[in-house]
Amino acid sequence: MTYTYDYQELEKDLALFRLAYPLIPVFSIGKSREGRHLYGIKLGRGEKRIFFNGAHHGMEWLTAKLLMQFAFDLAEGKHLASSLLAGRCLYLVPMVNPDGVEIAKTGKRWQANATGVDLNHNYDALWHLSKQAEKDNGITGPGPTRFSGAFPESEPESRSVADFTRQNGFDLALAFHSQGEVIYWDFCGFAPDKSYTIAKRFEEISPYQMDSASGIASFGGYKDWFIRTFKRPAFTIEIGMGENPLPIEDLPEVYRRTLPLMLEAIRLA
Repeated sequence: MTYTYDYQELEKDLALFRLAYPLIPVFSIGKSREGRHLYGIKLGRGEKRIFFNGAHHGMEWLTAKLLMQFAFDLAEGKHLASSLLAGRCLYLVPMVNPDGVEIAKTGKRWQANATGVDLNHNYDALWHLSKQAEKDNGITGPGPTRFSGAFPESEPESRSVADFTRQNGFDLALAFHSQGEVIYWDFCGFAPDKSYTIAKRFEEISPYQMDSASGIASFGGYKDWFIRTFKRPAFTIEIGMGENPLPIEDLPEVYRRTLPLMLEAIRLA
């Protein structure tokens, strides 16, 4: 079987993280349909709050490994972490969809959660247009991708992430997906002016390019919901190039290319 960074691998990394850095909070923000924890990590202290999340989609498990490597690096004091996190809190939820990752590792081309709902179409961001787009694309019910559920936040995973966001009032959020090396920065014109400025900065320091979603991919995402609800900057960052699931061998280069963007996001929040 091809290597997959699955829920068990995540728990192993978190056990090592807790052992090495017992003072850094590791917690659960909720559970998946099948009872797996949605783990979070909190790095730094301060009033500015930043949120990075990964693996909304089952086949995009490399985003979870990317965020865990970033957590280890910051905890170890790399990348001038002490000055970077001064006055800031970074919250990470590496694997939003552990059930989907478990399904995808069997070889199925699976993005949704265990009940066939695409979590990144299950947020209340013009959700009714996502439902219309399903009909236009021949999607009639649960399946591997694009089905947006019975109503916004119908799934425990998306509801937990949304509740966690509401509780913390983040100043900036990044949702990591794969692939394409693009930055989705707006949602139907709701993004604040600051979003464009930050996205342009991301372009300057990384190979990632600004882009706009179209068609069925345009509605119901976490980034979309955050922008419309809080009127603050949020971005979908599509890591890597190729076909999902991206192989683990891609991680060192993907991390190298994505690291400047992640560090800058914390600085600019």
